[in-house]
Amino acid sequence: MKNLGRLSETELEVMEVIWETATTLTVNQLLDIFEHKGWKTSTLSTILNRLIEKGYLTKSLSGKTNYYAPALTLSEYKKYETRSFLGRLYNGKVKNFIAALVDDEELSQEDIAELKDWFAREDGRK
Repeated sequence: MKNLGRLSETELEVMEVIWETATTLTVNQLLDIFEHKGWKTSTLSTILNRLIEKGYLTKSLSGKTNYYAPALTLSEYKKYETRSFLGRLYNGKVKNFIAALVDDEELSQEDIAELKDWFAREDGRK
């Protein structure tokens, strides 16, 4: 997968709506969805252009209307973000991440048991 730019909270909020909608959207449709934010067309257009530059959206023109569509799925984004997070903070190793959670007592015994069961099931599939 290509190297994507990091999403701000606002950009992620816009992307979540676009992924959830699962169709191409116009600026006017997005303005209606985000009416509670009070965004102006220029504000939303800036956010959409950033999302295009970062590799998250594509834009197509039909007549005089721009249509925005995701360049990747939510699942692809989650995988990308997970790999990026692990790479930045845990040398790319899931084991290091889990060890940090265990060391900080963030995982309960129930969590650990669930993980063991999951690993055993996954190992049985191979």
